Amino acid sequence: MQLEDYFNFLRPDDIRLQGSRIGIETILYEYLFRARTPEEIANIYTSLTLEQV
Repeated sequence: MQLEDYFNFLRPDDIRLQGSRIGIETILYEYLFRARTPEEIANIYTSLTLEQV
């Protein structure tokens, strides 16, 4: 798999998860600063699968 299979690179500072409008910084913030598990993040952002998280 290539990174492009998982992410849309719209601009150098705008990377979104493939098939969604959710930015990678949103997921990283939830994981790093709110200490949420991937399962918790997938439950919050229901448009994403656990694999995407």
